[in-house]
Amino acid sequence: MVHQDLSIIIPAKASGEFIVKKVGVLLDYLQQHWHGLFEVVVCVNGELSEVEATHALLLTHFKDESRIVLHQHLAPAGKGAALQSAFLSTQYKLIAFIDADLPFNLVFLTDAEDVIKSGSSLVVGNRRLPTSRVHLPTELLPALFKRHLFGLLYNRAVRLLFGIDQSDTQCGIKLMTREFATKLFCHLTCHGFSYDVEMFLLAQGHNDKVSSIPVTLLHDNAQSTLSLSRELIRSATSLAHLKYKKLRGEYQPRPALSQSQNKLLQITSDDWGISPAVNEGMLRLAQAGIIKRVSIMANSLHKDYLLDELKAVPQIQLGLHFNVTNGLLLGQKTGQHQLDGLAQTRPLLHLIKQSWFGCRSLPMVLLKDIEVEFTLQVKRLQEQGVTLNYFDSHHHVHLLPGVIDQIAPQAKNLGLGHTRLVLDWTLLGKPQFLLCWFSLRAKGAVKRAGLSYLPFKYPGRKQFIFRNRWQRQLTNVVEPTEIICHPATQGDLTRLPDEYTDHYNGARVDEFWALYNLSR
Repeated sequence: MVHQDLSIIIPAKASGEFIVKKVGVLLDYLQQHWHGLFEVVVCVNGELSEVEATHALLLTHFKDESRIVLHQHLAPAGKGAALQSAFLSTQYKLIAFIDADLPFNLVFLTDAEDVIKSGSSLVVGNRRLPTSRVHLPTELLPALFKRHLFGLLYNRAVRLLFGIDQSDTQCGIKLMTREFATKLFCHLTCHGFSYDVEMFLLAQGHNDKVSSIPVTLLHDNAQSTLSLSRELIRSATSLAHLKYKKLRGEYQPRPALSQSQNKLLQITSDDWGISPAVNEGMLRLAQAGIIKRVSIMANSLHKDYLLDELKAVPQIQLGLHFNVTNGLLLGQKTGQHQLDGLAQTRPLLHLIKQSWFGCRSLPMVLLKDIEVEFTLQVKRLQEQGVTLNYFDSHHHVHLLPGVIDQIAPQAKNLGLGHTRLVLDWTLLGKPQFLLCWFSLRAKGAVKRAGLSYLPFKYPGRKQFIFRNRWQRQLTNVVEPTEIICHPATQGDLTRLPDEYTDHYNGARVDEFWALYNLSR
């Protein structure tokens, strides 16, 4: 019997030799029983130090095994988020999830594939079917009983709240088609334990066939990363969130954006170079034709990572994401800045205060250093063969009074005649509304300099969570409009040195998947 090609994801929060042993067991089983191509994607997640130590251990044991794919996940926290980012490392037609302690008889995979062939999109293990079995030492009975009781209560609540016809929604082994897995992760916003419920809600809303089959549990240890008391509180919050999403129609099919609508959406992704996961997210979205413009931080640590691949994307526009508030500036390295100017990287709040919150121009010594830094950053990218079409800035510092007047002549001389004004009145009542004030102040300078700009939209957290509703809003765009975003395949900013850190981390993942959803 020939099996379909299979990718298995193991979300491994456990550390040390435990996970090494379990991966070895799974690999041995597949080599003997799976007659097709396969890969095991081990998604190591948890605290940074544990992730790095466990990854190093796995790398030592499986460095010569091409069918073992190692993936490190840092943020957002949660099993659902770990599976979501690891999915991007898979390649095969069938996608399976299994808990790291391998507590199931793996014959499930063969049985589930037969069910997939009969037309199901998703096959889940069901521990409560009459033919399911449990094998465990008697000393583990108390722990299993507590988990069993929690599962019964949880499942009862899920069935009452959502009308899901499944007697076991949390079983840790599943098999699905790649098409369904893509759909799942494009809608998934519940990053923790309750991600399974979102999976069933999506299948319910899209009329995908779901089948449950018996499993045999093989408990040989008490290894678990689940705290029932903490999870009870988190689950109540998650279920309320999922109920609200269902009521808003987030799990119903929606029409794809038309080609003409997609052309109007000039989606611009900021912060290229701030981290590897940011670059990976932007590149994927650019290759999918969703992101049209990418703003590059010339002084970032990871600017060169995947840059050649980005430049090769057809019709992509590249711009300078001018940066004076993050990391070491180019002029600092060469001693070209004044002590009262940019001799050290200035925090955004310091610059805002210097401008009296947008009421007066920045001091001239600061403006001259800003012009020097701007020129250095543009030339750095151009020397690397990057054709720049526009400029904007990190934390929107180009909108501070005096900056446009100072840098516009040099920008035009260097071929950058387009910029950004944050004139989005939906920001009223939000912290970002201050940007509208700065933009109004800068508008005159932009016109005097002969710079061009587009109408602008600044999506918020709700748009990236309520994705169907956001797409409906995007269909109302009637002219070319710049839409700002900050996507990443995962939150890896905690790995940056202190001077390069950024507070906007795990939420970038929701932006990535909301945008990726637009390509479907």
